[in-house]
Amino acid sequence: MKKLFSTLILLPLLFTLCSCAWAREPEPDYREMMICAAMDANVEAGREARDFWADQLAAQGEGLVCPDFDELLLLARLIHSEAGSEWLTDELRMCVGEVVLNRVASPEFPDTLEEVLAEEGQYPQTQAPAFYRDLKPSRACVQAALRLLQGERMLDRTVVFQANYKLGGGVYATFCDKRLGLTYFCLTEHPELY
Repeated sequence: MKKLFSTLILLPLLFTLCSCAWAREPEPDYREMMICAAMDANVEAGREARDFWADQLAAQGEGLVCPDFDELLLLARLIHSEAGSEWLTDELRMCVGEVVLNRVASPEFPDTLEEVLAEEGQYPQTQAPAFYRDLKPSRACVQAALRLLQGERMLDRTVVFQANYKLGGGVYATFCDKRLGLTYFCLTEHPELY
């Protein structure tokens, strides 16, 4: 009887141990790999992680968006150059990036991220070769860019200006920072186009 009882107890334990040995390895975290590649400005690794992550998301069939790595890196660099200081909030970082994406979607501005950033007098830091060659965005800036490229929004789509003074069709939101002062997020002067 003791043998039978011991066998009945050991059998499920043995089955559990064996099934653990046959268990599949967890899928790599391609999202995290893409974030790390953007932080290192490693375009090759980022594009590869993006391709694997896109395949993984497609297989899951949940309709999640996997952004283009080059756009992620570019937007993260812009956010870093405008709001990369560690004491600034993620909310401000999101708004900075969202203004750029609102411009891309706007009939008043160019249609691509690259063209919006290259507009005369708009984002002068992007005119320096070091912006594309050397700038490695922080994790917070990459995460804000990723959230935006996956569709998360904080502003109205007609907010297309960001400055330390009021402009456009009125102020939508204002951020106050003790070191930087006021940052205004302002509406278009032509809301009828939206």
